[in-house]
Amino acid sequence: MKAAEQQVGLNGAIAATLTRRVGSMWALYAALAIVTGWMALATWGPLHSFDAYPFTFMLFVNNVVQLLLCLVILVGQRVLSMAADRRALQTYENAEAIFAQVSDLQRHLDRHDSQLSRGISMLESSPHPWIEQHHVKTPPQARDQAVSVNGRIAAWLTRRLGSMWAVYAAAASQVLWIALAQRFDPFPFLFMTYLSALAQLVLMIVIMVGQDVLQLAADRRSEQTFLDAVAILYECQRMKARLSAQDRIISSLCDYTHYQITERLARAIHDTYARAIHEAYLEASADRGESAGTRVSLRTWEELPEELKDANRAQARHVGEKLAELGCIMVPTFDPTLTFAYRDEAEVLHLARLEHERWMQERIAMGYEYGPVREDRFHPDLVPWERLTKEARDKDLEAVRN
Repeated sequence: MKAAEQQVGLNGAIAATLTRRVGSMWALYAALAIVTGWMALATWGPLHSFDAYPFTFMLFVNNVVQLLLCLVILVGQRVLSMAADRRALQTYENAEAIFAQVSDLQRHLDRHDSQLSRGISMLESSPHPWIEQHHVKTPPQARDQAVSVNGRIAAWLTRRLGSMWAVYAAAASQVLWIALAQRFDPFPFLFMTYLSALAQLVLMIVIMVGQDVLQLAADRRSEQTFLDAVAILYECQRMKARLSAQDRIISSLCDYTHYQITERLARAIHDTYARAIHEAYLEASADRGESAGTRVSLRTWEELPEELKDANRAQARHVGEKLAELGCIMVPTFDPTLTFAYRDEAEVLHLARLEHERWMQERIAMGYEYGPVREDRFHPDLVPWERLTKEARDKDLEAVRN
């Protein structure tokens, strides 16, 4: 909220313009130049006969201008006070909104605590005490700082004189005085100058009192803003501590869940693989004169060597990455009728390639090499996808389909 936004109507616009124009160093330079030039011309130049030392006319004009400027200063002071009060109210409302959001987040974390730790709070803490005090405190206003009799009088004078109507009244009264006081107070209007100087003295003191009131209000606002910031920082640190405590539990739950899912998927992958090739293996075994069940990879999961179990687990862990390639994620479901379906055969082919690449990296890491015959650490399928046999490709395609 800018001070200029407090100006409403023609008088406010005039006051704002005067404050901006007169309240600058260029106005000071102009005033010094005019006074110096007048004094020079009235001493050695053509104005000597009109306003020689002690420059009575110039002093009269200066006195009139000073009185008007005192009133303009009061107008500016009042405008600044209004702007500061509006900013204080806006800051107060913003802080209340932030505290409300913080309270909502803390309640949300309470629900997480209840779900993650069976109703036991994982981190005992309480809200910052300033939050409750803030609800019942009003934002500091400049008018509230004038608590003494003298302060209230100064505030009343500022409200009455800090307006453009007071400036107009002062200007009109001086013009009227000049027009009607030729008999009892002729030029250089010494009595009016005396009254004007007295009014300036009073107004300057009122201005200083107003500045003191504004300073007190500013100090109160700074203190409240500081306490707001401290409370917000405290709540942020409290939420961070609670989130860290929840992270530890979530991490352990994720590890446990990931292990369980990986283990179940690995079992399913092994069972699917065993069923898919069991009949073909039995036929091939009969042709070679082997007895059924001698192939280790076709044993039950419980009888499977740990090395082969790890191979199935690695394939299970890669399921999520394959789904990500299709823009999908793996989520739990309790509806057995829900199934996954590929959009087209191209997706199946793409994932089969990925599965073959994963399998090759796994085998190479285990020390396997390419060999035309599968024996020991040699395997005929350790070749790029394009060089795979149809039988080997079908095995990868079947793996990703199921």
